[in-house]
Amino acid sequence: MRTLASTAVIGVGAALAAMGVWAGSGPAIAGLEWSVYDRWLRRPAPVSSELVVVARDAASEARFGSGPWDRAVLSRLITSLSRAGAAVVGVDVQIGRPGTPGRGGASSDALLSQATALADNVVFPLALEITDGARRDNTAPPVLTTHRSWPTLSRELGAIVEARPLAAPLPGLVEYAAGVGHTLALPDPDGVVRRAPLLVRVGDRGVPALGVALAATFRKTGLDRIPLDRRGRAVIGFATAGLKVVPLAEVWAAIEERRAEALQTMVDDRIVLLLVEPAARLERTPLGPMSETMIQAHLLNAALTRSWLRETSIASTMLGTAVLAVLTTWLWLSLRSWKASIAVGALVLAYLAGLTLSASLAGFLLPLATPLLALLVSSAAALVWNHFTSSSRIGRLEGEIAAIRQALVSQESSVESLEEDLDAARAAAARSTGAEEALRAQLATARAQEEQTRARLERLERESRTLGDGRVAPLDDAELERLRSECERMGIVTRDRVVLAVFRDLEKAARSTLPILIAGEPGTGKELFARAAHHLSPRADGPFVAVNMAAISPELFESELFGHVRGSFTGAIADRKGLFEQAGQGTIFLDEVGELRPEHQSKLLRVLQDKSFYRVGATRPTTVNVRVVAASNRDLEAGITEGWFREDLYFRLKGLVLRLPPLRERRPDVPLLAARFAREAATELGRPHRELTEAALAALERGEWRGNVRELQNCLRQAVALADGTTIAVDDLRLPSDEPTRDDPGGDTAVLASLRQHGFDMQATARALGWDRSTVTQRLKGLGFRALVDSGGDRTRAALALAGDAVLGPTVELKLREYHEHLLRAIERFESADEAIVACRRRFKNLPERHFRSLELLVRQHFDRRAPAKV
Repeated sequence: MRTLASTAVIGVGAALAAMGVWAGSGPAIAGLEWSVYDRWLRRPAPVSSELVVVARDAASEARFGSGPWDRAVLSRLITSLSRAGAAVVGVDVQIGRPGTPGRGGASSDALLSQATALADNVVFPLALEITDGARRDNTAPPVLTTHRSWPTLSRELGAIVEARPLAAPLPGLVEYAAGVGHTLALPDPDGVVRRAPLLVRVGDRGVPALGVALAATFRKTGLDRIPLDRRGRAVIGFATAGLKVVPLAEVWAAIEERRAEALQTMVDDRIVLLLVEPAARLERTPLGPMSETMIQAHLLNAALTRSWLRETSIASTMLGTAVLAVLTTWLWLSLRSWKASIAVGALVLAYLAGLTLSASLAGFLLPLATPLLALLVSSAAALVWNHFTSSSRIGRLEGEIAAIRQALVSQESSVESLEEDLDAARAAAARSTGAEEALRAQLATARAQEEQTRARLERLERESRTLGDGRVAPLDDAELERLRSECERMGIVTRDRVVLAVFRDLEKAARSTLPILIAGEPGTGKELFARAAHHLSPRADGPFVAVNMAAISPELFESELFGHVRGSFTGAIADRKGLFEQAGQGTIFLDEVGELRPEHQSKLLRVLQDKSFYRVGATRPTTVNVRVVAASNRDLEAGITEGWFREDLYFRLKGLVLRLPPLRERRPDVPLLAARFAREAATELGRPHRELTEAALAALERGEWRGNVRELQNCLRQAVALADGTTIAVDDLRLPSDEPTRDDPGGDTAVLASLRQHGFDMQATARALGWDRSTVTQRLKGLGFRALVDSGGDRTRAALALAGDAVLGPTVELKLREYHEHLLRAIERFESADEAIVACRRRFKNLPERHFRSLELLVRQHFDRRAPAKV
């Protein structure tokens, strides 16, 4: 319920934010949204065969002039086209402007009126300007002679665009014209004309658009079934293929040559729109610059073909945006991150597909900017909400998991105790049949409680993993956890306290200029620690130069380390910087420094003392500023005693000595390293990632690894390259024959490795080993008794020794306490240790014999401590 409320709040908030951004952005977002439709999603409007546009061309201008023509020419055109069968003739000559003196004047106007009266199918445009209720100047508007086709409008239609005439129309033309319409084109906020008012208010009359007037005269229909906005405007479906345009010179030639049939074929039963006036100005449209009359031609084509475009209302846009935002929020809050990403991506693609299909097939324009903006806002808000709530939820879950795990351990121990009691009851069945039945009932109840607790624990662990994907279980010490994270950042994989302590010392020393000497066997990661010292130092931006001192030829020692000048020896054709000089302002790592010859040791000592050296063949010294980190797998102090390493050089190198333990002393790191090397090898070799089996992990953890981490890495690379199954098994590791190559089901090491792998969950470990749970329990009990003996009865130390990880320590300690206390309760009624041990052999008959010695020692220690109290 809380998730649904959060989803609704975030989704609706994101929708409102998106609408607010859209409303406050001005023409920017609206223009961007429309440009997508204009360029890629525009519906291809058909071109009507019932419309013919006759336009003035260069040839006609050469004959009749480049300016306004004598209206006697227009009169003849109208008469001839009407006689040829044109259904309607539209003319772009505005009826409020008289003919030009010198080009016919009033007499030509009279001829035009006469031709209009005879044709009875001519539609003219009327020059108007938009006022929307406000006068642009103080002059009185011209007296308008209304046309019979103009409807009377009520004042309730207040949103319709208002206009006024620029000039009084010629009475004759208004009287005889079949229709009169306006050519107003209202651009959108981005300056592009996409819609036109189909009706404007002039006084109490409605003046239709020229295209609508032509269509109404042609089909005798009005504005029915045309989608309009609240201001009476329609979105024009521009014909992208272009309208049929005939040069006027071609029509005039057919008239003069009396080619009646050709003219009739061209215009019969069609609307003919004459564009004879020079364009006063051009408007921007989705198809490019266009005159106002040509825009009306596209409006007329849309009316004839019914290719109107439809927009969603504000209410529909808000509702759709809110639904999309709420759905997106629900996906992020309800699914795991990777599933939510896929689902949201699919949602976006589905909406874009619907948007494309609705625009191209149905001419329905869905909103683009606001839904996608709401999707982005809701996604960001949901991710932020998940980030802030998941931490607290993980904390609560981890606390609940710990409590349930403790309860599960207690219940498991109770089941185990009851099973042992049941065995004892069976042995004494002849004496007490009722006790066995009672124990059976208690055992059944305990098992049911355990299963319920286990199911709840698994559910909470799944939820915890869902919330915290990729998180590593933290150590109990915050400082050690920080060190582990920092080590991982440097490429060092470990949870070993000794290694982490070494790294802590390295962190402190890295900030100084103190030389560092790293000691350790080959393959323990000395170069990784050297690189970490460089990256953690103020010289991190400088170069890091690694030198294997054992690999440098004695003859080339000085040339390699200190460089040479041109001509210093045969083949020295140019000056060359040595490795020390290349590492200037950075760090030089001298690996295997214990392999240096005595004469080379003295030369290295001089560089460390003087901070300068001579290139081979040079007469002047070269000063160098470099941090020195050295490493050796040999005992340099023993070398001083034995005489093969200089003491003064040793003290120059040992500003801080770090000793890295071999891998065999940090066995809990083996599974971590093995998993990482397996992943890296699979990526490098282009093979699928395979998990290591329990037996393989146990075999790796038992290995000696004399080559340390390097040997383990090579082993995993080989296994990944050669493995054929879905997992990496023991045989795939190709371990040396002197090491165990198979997991001994009875071996304590394998059992302990499996227990650690499954967090000491008895049931999961039993499934992994193919055993029943009681067998695993007896093995852990035996290991626990031995650990208690080794730790002198200290349960905490014994638990850590078994767990191998401080995170699992409390769980193991709880189990050890239950086992130990159960043992003490079982022997409490006996008077002597010998009697108790005899009884324990019967009670703990399934305990491996090798562990019974530890149990016997615990029993005798208990009676030894109890003896003084009885004296």
